[in-house]
Amino acid sequence: MRRIKNLKEAKTVIVTFNDDEVSRIINDIKEETYSNVRDKLILIMLFDTGVRVSELCNIKNDDVARRHILIHGKGSKQRLVYISNVMRKYMRKYEELKQERFRKKEQDEIEDYYFLDQSAVKLSRSRINKILKEHCINAGVRKEVRCSPHDCRHYFAQKQLRNGIDVYSLSRLMGHFDTQITSKYLRGLEQEDILHIGRLHSPLNGLKIKQNSTGELK
Repeated sequence: MRRIKNLKEAKTVIVTFNDDEVSRIINDIKEETYSNVRDKLILIMLFDTGVRVSELCNIKNDDVARRHILIHGKGSKQRLVYISNVMRKYMRKYEELKQERFRKKEQDEIEDYYFLDQSAVKLSRSRINKILKEHCINAGVRKEVRCSPHDCRHYFAQKQLRNGIDVYSLSRLMGHFDTQITSKYLRGLEQEDILHIGRLHSPLNGLKIKQNSTGELK
């Protein structure tokens, strides 16, 4: 038994959307109806916050504040996610259309969830899956990307890392119990991305370093 070596766990590189694909997916949705604007906001929120699809379905009206949303995550754990300027713009538009859409319904006929279907009932996970799949097909997303809501979460994580966020802060935003779970997203970054992040966060950035009379750095 001592001669048997431990098996090495395969380190899978996560393949997810690129920026161009995300832009094409979101822009594929017109803004003509209540459902159009709702679907566009759903996709924006998935890509912009990295929330799980189940968490998005369970957002209630009282969970939405001016600058953040309270998310009810796994294991009854709660966390806050930010509301970006783009999200806020579409949230306002959606809320206005939602109010108009259901203004003739009695209050007890409208479920207390933020995202509702045409009958004022909470949206299902399968419906959100279909929304994403439809627009991924229209946008011509690469075949190696599964086009599931969890891929939006992968995109969010890798984009935040490219933008220079630290793993601990990212784990808080994503609702991970352990930063080791979050660190797996580092595998999907290209070497050039790592170098770019390193340059942005160089320890000497912002320090005043004087030159001596010969032009050499002190």
